[in-house]
Amino acid sequence: MDKTTELYEIIRLIRPVHRRLARAVEAKLTGTGITVGMRAVMEVLEEAGPLSVPEVGRTLFLARQQVQLMINTLEELELVERRPNPAHKRSPLFALTEAGRTRFGEIRARENLEMDAVCELFSDEQLQSSQRVLCAMLDHFAEFEDDPDRPRPF
Repeated sequence: MDKTTELYEIIRLIRPVHRRLARAVEAKLTGTGITVGMRAVMEVLEEAGPLSVPEVGRTLFLARQQVQLMINTLEELELVERRPNPAHKRSPLFALTEAGRTRFGEIRARENLEMDAVCELFSDEQLQSSQRVLCAMLDHFAEFEDDPDRPRPF
């Protein structure tokens, strides 16, 4: 099989893998009161620290309105807190609360059990190679990414 065909087969697998991963994450969230989308917002805030809703939206490639709804729910659950934004008076920053960091840590710990099982199937070199391929594809197709609040037509 030539390299173009091989890469195309990888691309064809991305959507079903993504769907199954989303379902697996959703299953691990049962009973937490957290949705897959809220979990993604929490992960961004855990990694990046306090961000505005538009910044979270750009990171997740989601419309600001979608992120705002999830942030509102996370705030009601006292898992995120609003902070002043020195760069923008009307767009506050949001950060995980201590309870939010704890809850996200618990979620990640459950997920890591699954990840550990899958990691056993691959060598370090295979995992690193897969990451290089996916990063190269992201870079190559970067020109097609746009503002999630103002998507361009295809």
